[in-house]
Amino acid sequence: MRTFTVGVGQVDITPPLTMPYLGFSPRHQYFRDVHDRLYARSLYVSDGQSQAIVISTDTIGLSNSLMGSGHNLTGEMRTAVEHATGVPASRVMLTSSHIHSSVETLGIRPLADEPEAASWLDTLKDQITSSAKLARQNAFEAELRVGRGKVQNISYNPREEECIDQELIVLLFESAAGEKIFVVQFPCHPVIVQCQDLVSADFVGVVQTQVAQTIDNTKACLFLQGACGDINPIMDDTRDFRHVSAVGMEIVKEVARVFAQVQSDKPAAQPAIVSVDSRTLSFPSRPLPDKAETLRLEQKAKDGDGWAEEAVWRIREGDGPFEGEVQYLRIGNTVLVGIPGEPFCQLGMEIKKRCEPLVGIPVGYANGYLGNIASPEAWQKGGYGVHCHPCSKVGPESYQMILDALEMLQGSDRR
Repeated sequence: MRTFTVGVGQVDITPPLTMPYLGFSPRHQYFRDVHDRLYARSLYVSDGQSQAIVISTDTIGLSNSLMGSGHNLTGEMRTAVEHATGVPASRVMLTSSHIHSSVETLGIRPLADEPEAASWLDTLKDQITSSAKLARQNAFEAELRVGRGKVQNISYNPREEECIDQELIVLLFESAAGEKIFVVQFPCHPVIVQCQDLVSADFVGVVQTQVAQTIDNTKACLFLQGACGDINPIMDDTRDFRHVSAVGMEIVKEVARVFAQVQSDKPAAQPAIVSVDSRTLSFPSRPLPDKAETLRLEQKAKDGDGWAEEAVWRIREGDGPFEGEVQYLRIGNTVLVGIPGEPFCQLGMEIKKRCEPLVGIPVGYANGYLGNIASPEAWQKGGYGVHCHPCSKVGPESYQMILDALEMLQGSDRR
């Protein structure tokens, strides 16, 4: 069988101006206004027997411990989606596209200290659930075809390493009547307009909006973030919305080119297969400073050193271990590999290689946030992304643990 049942739902999740974004100093600052709206977009997909929901949110990331150790944000949202749609919680993938001009939900600073945080998160859960419910209700029959392209000259590796993934992957669901749903994956940090006081979905918002508006009969476009932990836009932190548009439109142009190629070549539709599995892992903590170094950092923090203060926050978080889930979601001959953190480029490239001959799509910021996941080589080199910081929770072992989990999940997928 070549026909899936698919649907898409889109709900506005633009936050109130009373919720903080991730600034430089102080870390929690407040929005002045809204430049462009933020959304949750859900894809419902079924092969007639198995079903799944993929949720793409215009958020920076969703830490499961955001409201304290007694909560699990992904678990609570999945349960709500299951109640609303009938799709089992284990078959829901909750992702963030890592938008830095959104509410600070990584836990760099305690969000629970904000007076309106609990009620806003309840609202966010309802909004995300509504997008999933709409996707389930609006389902139609469609075939899946996959195209691949390349977007060059818009990104770079800030660690000055050779690894740079410029591949664009496009999943196109299309009905006999021409109704279309796009899923687009490209690895790049949305940090062009970070740390400024206007809500924005950065270049990701341009991609999702423009694909839906410019390709006829498109219901929606979902963006899935890839292994972008060490991939930034060349127009990095300019805070210029002209650059947001320029980068976004370069990606949109390549999506349109890939779409035209797929329409021209008409490759065979992918088989209607939906399967979901996962492994929950206990990740060891990153190395923490010894007592003497901790005292030195605490003094520097008292003297006003912001980076030392962040290191102290990480030390206080403790030496773990940290629980995280690696999720394997197969749709046709394509595999979404959900990673609960910020994977570096090398991990994404290795996942793609190991998924062959299937099309492997590493999806970062999925089902939780455990910070940067770097290769052992990156740890040996040190520097950006592996210093003691709230965005560096797990140790160098996490890289191989994720690859080992992927191998086990592939072994369970016998189709």
